[in-house]
Amino acid sequence: MMNLIETRNRHFIEAARKVIRELPAGEPIDIASVAAKAAMSRAPHYYCSYEYALRVLRVLGHGRLKMRRDRRRAMFEELRAKCDLYMERHGCRLPEALGYVLAGESASQFFISGATALRLVQQLRGLGSPLSERRAG
Repeated sequence: MMNLIETRNRHFIEAARKVIRELPAGEPIDIASVAAKAAMSRAPHYYCSYEYALRVLRVLGHGRLKMRRDRRRAMFEELRAKCDLYMERHGCRLPEALGYVLAGESASQFFISGATALRLVQQLRGLGSPLSERRAG
């Protein structure tokens, strides 16, 4: 699971750098705004294992899913919707559809908390990012 988190963090930092690059020249960098925009940007993957996702989706399908974090629930609901569409189009079952979605679909966002997003963007300072400086025109 740690590799998935490390991969997500790396992809998130790339998204944050893209947000920073797209800022108008000379505009001060608001790290909270950068973090929020990057968190809501499209993520290249769903960062969960096949086995865990399959267990959660089966529980979700029975209407018994109880999760404290809304972001995680939203991620699994999005995964379920994509799996349902794939199953309908290809006449297969959930395990096959989930494998396809996890291997080939991007997520609509990173599904991480604002605090995690902010912490990751703050780490960019140590990676030689222009965060601590104003952008030159």
